[in-house]
Amino acid sequence: MVLGVLRWQLTLDHLLAPHLRRALAELDPHVRAILRVGVYEAKRMRTPTPVAVAEAVRVARALAPRAAGFVNAVLRHAVSTAWPEPADPGLPLAIRTSHPDWLVRRWVALLGEGGAAAALAADQEPAPLTLLAAVTDRERLTAAGCELHQHPDVPGVLVVGGGAGAAIAALRSGAAYAIDPAAVAVARLLPTAGGPTLDLAAAPGGKSLVLASERPGIRLLAADRSLRRSLLMRGNLRRLGRGAALVVADAGAAPIRPASCDAVLLDAPCSGTGTLRRHPEIRWRLRPDDLPRLADAQTRLARAAAGLLRPGGVLLYATCSLEGEENERVVERLGLEALPVTTALPSLALPSGGAVIPPGAVNDGFTVHLLRRRG
Repeated sequence: MVLGVLRWQLTLDHLLAPHLRRALAELDPHVRAILRVGVYEAKRMRTPTPVAVAEAVRVARALAPRAAGFVNAVLRHAVSTAWPEPADPGLPLAIRTSHPDWLVRRWVALLGEGGAAAALAADQEPAPLTLLAAVTDRERLTAAGCELHQHPDVPGVLVVGGGAGAAIAALRSGAAYAIDPAAVAVARLLPTAGGPTLDLAAAPGGKSLVLASERPGIRLLAADRSLRRSLLMRGNLRRLGRGAALVVADAGAAPIRPASCDAVLLDAPCSGTGTLRRHPEIRWRLRPDDLPRLADAQTRLARAAAGLLRPGGVLLYATCSLEGEENERVVERLGLEALPVTTALPSLALPSGGAVIPPGAVNDGFTVHLLRRRG
């Protein structure tokens, strides 16, 4: 319910606004939350309207007693309003898909009207649970009643279609590993040779798991500044039965000899705009002026990663963001040669040589660049 209200917050506010004498932002936070949840229950869940309203009033009496009558009056009107039609041209796309205006404008410019509408609609559906087949005990999960299907575009990824409880129990015990299909597709883009391969900002280690499971001879080194997450990563690699050298270090100052790596993977910390179906709160917290600050931090990491490449070595620079400041603008500062990128998932080629994978029904969004240090 919380995630649903966050996903649909702008649309819910659109339904509530005509029945309020002042802006929602001016209301008591408890009252504002109760109104949003009440409309969400009535319009998006199978709760009968009278029950949804009565429950909202009951909660109001407990948290904001003086507002109980107000909540009752507003909701009785708001829940009678029709939910916006997804294709209604009379309403802004931002309201129909519950995304901030500034983000919608960016995605329309990047993906086109149709592509943006599809990506925004995908954000509004909960992400399915997907598992990495190489570290998942499929027989155990199937015996426990878990329905598993191969991902349609990314081999080696299992989509949980039913019996999620068994899958969650397997995740807790280490008999399965959850990963988004786009992360698997991105990891597979990294070419590896006989020399060292470095995964920076690596934990909890999904991409390292993909590389270690699919490339038995790889000389893999992974670095992350979080000790806790690095220990989780070590456990996951041990369950796979493959080792990797791990170091707890800032990706911008890893204790690696310069110009010593054949390949470096940097999935840089970012705004996360490609993961809004999993983290709907990001869209309301993030502001456009946050992006340059994030880009500065990403540039520091990317320059450090580039300095670790041997001549001819390749950097795979990726973010789970669709924003140009965090991707194309960062790559422009590195002075590396862009290589062609072809992904297993539907993607859009960028003038910078990279590719953007829009959020879809069974994948998060990513932007990826493959860059070579000239000899």
